[in-house]
Amino acid sequence: MPSGSFPYTVRGPLRPLNRTNHSALAGSTCLVTGGCGFIGSNLTRSLLDLGARVTVIDNLATGRLEHLPSSDALTLVQADIAEYPNLESLLSGVAYVFHLAAQVGNVKSMQHTESDARTNVLGAVRLYQACRRSAIRKLVYASSSAIFGEAETIPIAENHPQRPASFYALSKQTAEQYALLAQTLWGVPAVCTRFFNVYGTPMEKSEYSGVINIFMEALAQGRPLIIYGDGDQIRDFVYVKDIVQALLLAAEKGGPGSVYNIGSGSTCSIRELAGILLELTAIPSEIRYAPFRAGEVLRSAADIRVAQEKLGYQPGYSLSDGLREIWASTNADRTPV
Repeated sequence: MPSGSFPYTVRGPLRPLNRTNHSALAGSTCLVTGGCGFIGSNLTRSLLDLGARVTVIDNLATGRLEHLPSSDALTLVQADIAEYPNLESLLSGVAYVFHLAAQVGNVKSMQHTESDARTNVLGAVRLYQACRRSAIRKLVYASSSAIFGEAETIPIAENHPQRPASFYALSKQTAEQYALLAQTLWGVPAVCTRFFNVYGTPMEKSEYSGVINIFMEALAQGRPLIIYGDGDQIRDFVYVKDIVQALLLAAEKGGPGSVYNIGSGSTCSIRELAGILLELTAIPSEIRYAPFRAGEVLRSAADIRVAQEKLGYQPGYSLSDGLREIWASTNADRTPV
């Protein structure tokens, strides 16, 4: 797999969820906003596996009920956090809050700017206010690497300058700053995790999906792969199972007021990604190029050393491992090479 020139590129064995690694969460009560979505449903299933009781609030704008299992330990509230009349009622007895509800996507934020701000900023502020009047142990906010904008240096450390290049990036930055100030001014035990390019299942099927989902959908349907720009854009693709581990670790070990970059520790260009998928799937698809899209950065890759040192975060999946697992689970009738 093509990788960047990091001096600390991470490689490790595939690691299943280990109950003994997350004893603080076992048997706890948790609230997950956006818990029917891509990352939220993966997190919710892991929390249930740990023996936690979980309340999920989701407006199902992009999330799906079928993403979650049937469980007596799961409570689902179908509502929008920007409108739900009594968020404090959802926090009764809750120890850990994971805030993942968001309108996601640079391009989508250009077309639906008001709803982006309403969900990502107003929804977050209302949740933080409710947490202020609760007895939670930790609030983990899912921020984004988009807040950095175009990278000055690679890999990107937590103190890298922030220059959002889209309204989505700006809304995530704003909600992150609110979280950190809520910790300082109100004593809300908030921790921020900045995700880089997350991929995995359940795969979202929309024009705003990540490039891996879009490429895999195109391959499965026999359509060409469309690369916007020259394909030299650099990304840090991190598997959703590693993201879940980072969220659990942040809840247990993250210091209130702290921020952590969460990535894979290696890089891949969009052109290289297309090549890996063509080789992996053995599908002779055509690659086509289209004009570069506004709001997208050229280079993005995480410096994960702080998360490694402070949280014990260690990615367990290489890009090729993650892609192979996804393709096998979503295309049972095809055999990867």
